Amino acid sequence: MNESARPVTEPVFISEPRDPYLCTLYEYWNALRGDRPMPRRAEIEPGKIPKLLPYIVMYTVLPGGGYTIRLVGEEIVSFAGRNATGHPAGSTMPPRAAEILSEILNAVVTERVPMFRAGKAHWQPDKSHRDFEACFLPLSASGEAVEIILCGIRFSAVRRPED
Repeated sequence: MNESARPVTEPVFISEPRDPYLCTLYEYWNALRGDRPMPRRAEIEPGKIPKLLPYIVMYTVLPGGGYTIRLVGEEIVSFAGRNATGHPAGSTMPPRAAEILSEILNAVVTERVPMFRAGKAHWQPDKSHRDFEACFLPLSASGEAVEIILCGIRFSAVRRPED
């Protein structure tokens, strides 16, 4: 079965984005970076990606380790039921989900490559039947160390668990 046709339940890494919005975000990021490992944060122009902004989360990489949520798009806020801007990454999630998020963010920082994930939104117990797809894209001021992670997240349409 083709990877893009296979339904995903447990969250897994995928090789590339499938969602059209996340494909657009990745293509934008990829075009900005050119032949570099990653673009600079200053190169991201929100006015060039207005339809994507509701699905964006930006994480600041803290010097001593860890991450702070720098920005959360309105669709993410609506899905989560709260705006976590300024809070530590994962602080509003169940412990295991926060641990997984931290592992993903750590991998993006260490490997300096984009990562893509898809599955069920298990970190939102009342919405765990909903599918999600996410991309995690490194940004750097220096071109060397990852200082910000630009994340796009999309959720499946609202439906009842028994559908």
